[in-house]
Amino acid sequence: MSAPVLELVPARATWAHVESGFHVASRAGEFLGYVEQWRDGSFLAFDGRSTPVGRYDTLKEAQRAVLSVPTTPPPDARTRRLTRTLRRAAVVSGVVAGGLALTAGAVAPYL
Repeated sequence: MSAPVLELVPARATWAHVESGFHVASRAGEFLGYVEQWRDGSFLAFDGRSTPVGRYDTLKEAQRAVLSVPTTPPPDARTRRLTRTLRRAAVVSGVVAGGLALTAGAVAPYL
């Protein structure tokens, strides 16, 4: 069975011209960054956390710079291990809660 095309092809970034000299990038509802034109005609690019990426001569160069910044850093080994541990704890908690609910339901008629 093949996967739907939408899952294989990442969404394209879209640029909104918010006001004169101000452009905002997003992808599938996620804010990627923005470009602001300065009085000298140059363009300042900012990432999704409003950190300056650089100053560019053209809008296209600034837009490329915004899109080249990774949106989320890849998780390190410690983060992956913590996530795995928290998921296991959540499963165990769910099993215990389910068992307690069943026991309470079974004991309730005798109270």
